[in-house]
Amino acid sequence: MGDMQRSISDYFPMITRGFVGEEKEQSASEVATSGWKHDVASRREREEGLRDEVRVFETKVKKFYPLLEEGVDVTVWQLNKSVEVGVDGPGGEDFAVKSSSMTLKLHRRGDLLVQTVLTFNSTGGYLSKALGRRRNTAVQEPLPLNDILEVKAGCVGFDHAELPSSSSKKGKSSKVKSENMQSSLFLTVKATPTPMASSRSYFLRLKSRSTRNDLLSGLRGILADLQVHEGISISQIQTPAAVQHARRMPGAAHKNNGGMNPFLGKQENIMVPLAEIHDIINRERESYDRLLLTMLQGSTDLKEKEDELLTLRGKLHRSMAECAEKDKTQANDSKLIMQLSKKLETLLMENEDLRDNNDRLNQRLVQVECEKMNIIKQG
Repeated sequence: MGDMQRSISDYFPMITRGFVGEEKEQSASEVATSGWKHDVASRREREEGLRDEVRVFETKVKKFYPLLEEGVDVTVWQLNKSVEVGVDGPGGEDFAVKSSSMTLKLHRRGDLLVQTVLTFNSTGGYLSKALGRRRNTAVQEPLPLNDILEVKAGCVGFDHAELPSSSSKKGKSSKVKSENMQSSLFLTVKATPTPMASSRSYFLRLKSRSTRNDLLSGLRGILADLQVHEGISISQIQTPAAVQHARRMPGAAHKNNGGMNPFLGKQENIMVPLAEIHDIINRERESYDRLLLTMLQGSTDLKEKEDELLTLRGKLHRSMAECAEKDKTQANDSKLIMQLSKKLETLLMENEDLRDNNDRLNQRLVQVECEKMNIIKQG
């Protein structure tokens, strides 16, 4: 009888923001409301929307490390450029990897981020995916995090519509090119040069724009952690000015100073008012919130520009199709004009021949009439 008193909504699953397995206290406060998106009519609604975006972003950042360690399916191109001019084109451009389906994973080789690499593993075929038998073999050299120079959205340095295909079949190649038309699915990772290549670029194509944006912000966050914890410091609060331009190792300052703050020197016990500490923490939190809100609002600009770029590219393709249709029509008209010209020339020549024959027949007729009159006179 108790089941009959339940409402219909009790039988539907609850939809929450973030990832599976979140804490109960966090997921309970982030229940997604269903309905159509509406325009913001007040500043309060805008601030509430930004607050929700910040919470979702922080949740994704916390869950990105295990997500990347599990693996993300991507399609990879690797472009190597050399200073010398090669046979493949100007600047010696060469694709070491062409349209290969791989799984991008974060592999730790130690406790430090400097020892961490990005691996490219083969995903296998559709049958192995259906049976759950994914191959875990690395088909590409791993990319250390310390070799990554920058991560950018889009296909930087090369036209994504002209990316080569690994297949020589015409039908499959055209299908891959049609998939490459969406620039919002691409991510570019630029790496340090090698003795064989003056520049290296990894073009990653993902399945959706949201996955691309998550991977973009996640990789940039990992590189930021690499610089904050193990790289050149940018903060002037906890690091002396003398060592700001030197590369640090985790725990190095603690080991050299015997566990003391570098600002304190030999003075271990200094009384600091708690109110000043709270003021410093509040100022740092305000700076963090300001930067986070500015960054999240900038992601909207990226989406709008990519949509505008896709619209312009669609207009360009339609214009090119119209021009091709006009060229085809013009070629057919020119061909028809040539055929008509040849036919007209043939008819004119036949008309001239008929006129000559008519003149000869008229002359012959006159001769026959004359001969006939002569015969009558003689008779």
